[in-house]
Amino acid sequence: MALYFTDVFSGSADWIVTDPHAQGTIVKVSQGTGYVNPKYEYQYSLAKTNGRLLGLYHYAGGNDPIAEATYFLNHIQEKIGEAVLAIDWEQYQNAAWGNTNWVRKFVDEVHRQTNVWPLIYVQESAIWQVANCANDCGLWVAKYPSMNWHSWQVPDMQVNTAPWSVYTLSLIHI
Repeated sequence: MALYFTDVFSGSADWIVTDPHAQGTIVKVSQGTGYVNPKYEYQYSLAKTNGRLLGLYHYAGGNDPIAEATYFLNHIQEKIGEAVLAIDWEQYQNAAWGNTNWVRKFVDEVHRQTNVWPLIYVQESAIWQVANCANDCGLWVAKYPSMNWHSWQVPDMQVNTAPWSVYTLSLIHI
């Protein structure tokens, strides 16, 4: 059975947080060590009030991974154990893109402080950059059938998740 989630950030409208097609909402909390989504508490509360499964993520800025993990955790302390945690590993605004140890250090620090292994969000073509986390973390993979895909229908497409045997979440652009 598929569960559907929305991924929200400061520019997301309320209807995306509460879209009736979704059972869960994952909210962007922070980026780097200097940005916190100004709507994150509101979006999280709105999702929780509407009975959604909950997730929180940090967008990698690519500076010190230990500092970024601590920055993220400092903003979500009271929600640990209530929401799935994730790291968003993308090229845009990421000074460490291509560094295969950055995410490993981030997830190790999150685990050290919380005893929780976060999910890793990454595009299919960059899974190799986070492959050293496959034994500990779930995979949230981004792959789009097209940039004009606006449907909750899961497309019939292959997703190469190696070295993971399966993915935990898949982002489909709606």
